[in-house]
Amino acid sequence: MMSDDAKSKKELIAELNDLRDELERIKAGSSDLSTGIPEDCRTILDNLPQVVFELGMDGKFTYVNKLGLETFGYTQADLDNGVWAMDIFPEKEAPRVDGNIRNILRGHGPYGEEYIASRKDGVEFPIKIYSQPLRHNGKTIGIRGTVIDISDFRDVEFALRQSENHYKALFDNTGTAMVLFDSQGIIIRCNDHFARLCACPKEEILGKMSWRDFVYEEDLPTMIQYHNVRNDDGGCAPSDYEFTFINRKGRKRKIHVFLQCLPDSMERVCSLIDITDRKQTEEALRLSEERYQLVVRGANDGIWDWDLESDKVYFSPRYKAILGYEDHEFPNMADSWKNHVHPDDLDYVIAANMECINGKVDQFEVEYRMLHKDGTYRWILGRGASAKNRQGVTYRLAGTHTDTTARKIQERTTLARYAISEAVSTTKDLPQLYKQIYAILDDLIGARNFYIALVDEKKDILHFPFWVDEKDDYYELCELSTTTKKGLTIHVLRTGEPLFISHADPHLKELEKKIGFIGSSSKVWLGVPLKSKGKVIGVMAIQDYHNPLHYRRSDAALLEAASEQVALAIERKQSEEQLTQLNEQLEVKVCNRTAELETKALELERANKRLKELDKIKSALVSSISHELRTPLTSIRGFAKLAGKDFQRHFKSLTNDSCLTAKGDRLLRNLGIIENEGERLTRLINDFLDINRIESGMASWNDSFINPCETVQQAVFALSGAFESKPGIRLIADLPKEVPTVYADPDKLQQILSNLLNNAWKFTRQGTVSVSISHTQDTVTICVADTGPGISKEEQHSIFEKFHKTRIGDTITQDDKGTGLGLAICREIVEHYDGSIWVESTPGEGSTFCFTLPIARQQNVACTF
Repeated sequence: MMSDDAKSKKELIAELNDLRDELERIKAGSSDLSTGIPEDCRTILDNLPQVVFELGMDGKFTYVNKLGLETFGYTQADLDNGVWAMDIFPEKEAPRVDGNIRNILRGHGPYGEEYIASRKDGVEFPIKIYSQPLRHNGKTIGIRGTVIDISDFRDVEFALRQSENHYKALFDNTGTAMVLFDSQGIIIRCNDHFARLCACPKEEILGKMSWRDFVYEEDLPTMIQYHNVRNDDGGCAPSDYEFTFINRKGRKRKIHVFLQCLPDSMERVCSLIDITDRKQTEEALRLSEERYQLVVRGANDGIWDWDLESDKVYFSPRYKAILGYEDHEFPNMADSWKNHVHPDDLDYVIAANMECINGKVDQFEVEYRMLHKDGTYRWILGRGASAKNRQGVTYRLAGTHTDTTARKIQERTTLARYAISEAVSTTKDLPQLYKQIYAILDDLIGARNFYIALVDEKKDILHFPFWVDEKDDYYELCELSTTTKKGLTIHVLRTGEPLFISHADPHLKELEKKIGFIGSSSKVWLGVPLKSKGKVIGVMAIQDYHNPLHYRRSDAALLEAASEQVALAIERKQSEEQLTQLNEQLEVKVCNRTAELETKALELERANKRLKELDKIKSALVSSISHELRTPLTSIRGFAKLAGKDFQRHFKSLTNDSCLTAKGDRLLRNLGIIENEGERLTRLINDFLDINRIESGMASWNDSFINPCETVQQAVFALSGAFESKPGIRLIADLPKEVPTVYADPDKLQQILSNLLNNAWKFTRQGTVSVSISHTQDTVTICVADTGPGISKEEQHSIFEKFHKTRIGDTITQDDKGTGLGLAICREIVEHYDGSIWVESTPGEGSTFCFTLPIARQQNVACTF
């Protein structure tokens, strides 16, 4: 028999119901007992599987069947000696038992009651007594009944309560949301976890809400279908699945539900697990893995993974494709990788992996060469990282595998191009440059047999300025333009395209027939054009006589990239040598020209010295002549003036005849002409002396701080009479309130103003002549403007030259009786003080002459009138 603990709840409930049915049958049977028990009935009662008893009015048992005596531990002798009702109950039950016996005897019941009984040895156990009053002739004479040992029943009930408590605790306290609903879907029970998930109290859920109220609308049709299938007999629907749960606040959660139908019931119990976080994590992981795969595919990298414990290695299809293999052609074994690493790189690559395995580093990066399926080596950038267990021991390595051959070639090409460019400045001539180019390319791709061929268009030949070859000697190709000329070099020269020929090429024979070979046949030949400004100037080629795989087509791209710099380097070096030759020729010419110039300079120096001597003689002569001229001229002027006065005083008053009077007037005019012309000649001589003294440096300069306004006023006052003699001209002085002082000779400044004002008076028929002063921070500017005929543009450039006279049209002005030295003297005086003088004029509108003088003091002085 199974223990109660091992029985299921269903079995316990079934057993309890059986016991209850048996009690009811016993109860029904006991009420039919008569007042007397015949002997044959006693035999039957003794063999019944139930306790049967009779109790007298005094509370003493008058009959107990055999099972009853055994159950309570008594014998028939004990019964004969007297066993009382209270003997089979503990003291705590006595009051209740006594009261119930009295009530039964009165016919008031109870007729079925549970008690705690006591065996003769004192062991207590539960019983249930069904009894009825025993009557004889309508009179109660005792009590007859049956007793059932309900120990098993109590055990079943206890086990049932424990089971119910156990399942209730599981239901209420499990880590998941639990819910029980009926066939209509109404929730009849739920735990607190489910209430929290729903975001509403249990009171609002139980018996009021359906599971449908918490299903997102997109999942509802499917779940209703599952529910209907379960309600149908024999229907089959998933017992666990995922759906979107929506609570009373509208918040959605991803739920995994486990559902079971209760046996012999239409009720369903559900366990709901919130997998929202897990789903988010899974989605994040999926996105991460997807992103990683995209990055890997985008980066075009291979992936490797090495389990150190099992020594199993995984190489991704891309890893193998980089080396030219299909997935099945490259076994997933460590030896596959090891056998393809270049022998020169193997040790340090393994060392990099071991550092990571031994825990010295967490990750590593190493660049090395691996053998490609085509027999060539590819540069690989390997990266790896380690995974460690809790003890810190590395159990796994994984990483990426990147083909860096193109970058490596680009780096080497860039270095080669730079080295070739540097070679131009580090080599002294073209032969050295060719040797340096050969050394650079030999280091780059192994150029054991190498040559450079250049075109000489004038001679129509292809010559080889550099040639290194194991078998053939240097030669030249003449009559290059002849179309019958063939060869690999000529083909590259004519097409301007790189050419790669290898004995590994199945079409070699066709190429040989089409292109033609010159010299010894090589196993592999690679030639590229040398171009300058888009024009082919030559060919650069490498070849190998032993291994047809020594060069590959990728080397053609490398050599072509280097050829651009080679062509440029050759052209620069040629230009440099040509420039050197030109410099040498120029140096010779410069030396010759320098000698000529030195001779000319010596001659000029002698001529200049002679001119200075002549200038001194001229100045002395001018001074002497001027002095000698001025002495008699003074006498002529004086006597002419004296003669005029005497004639006027003594002889003119004596003439009464009109004829004599006219002759006397004419004689006075002639004397006046002699005096005026003497004065003009005196001015001419003074101008000659002034310009001569200034140019010879013999002029005297009596400089002082002067007020420019005062000098201008003096000049205007001195010439005011002359301007009044011409009624059509008006002289205006436009002076500021104050001006800075200048440091100069006041007589020289007066001379400049007199010359400019005299010229303006002379050439102005009518209008105005104005004098104005302005200043800046550094200079004072004085201007004399007139409304005369103006000066042409051509004359403005030479008007300040000596002996220059202004022309109107192509004739000299009739009124111009000057020497042509006045403006030249003005320029010499102004330039002596580091000033400047200029003219601004428009023919027909007038002229403005301006000159500047440096300011002597920053403090201004007033202009007084």
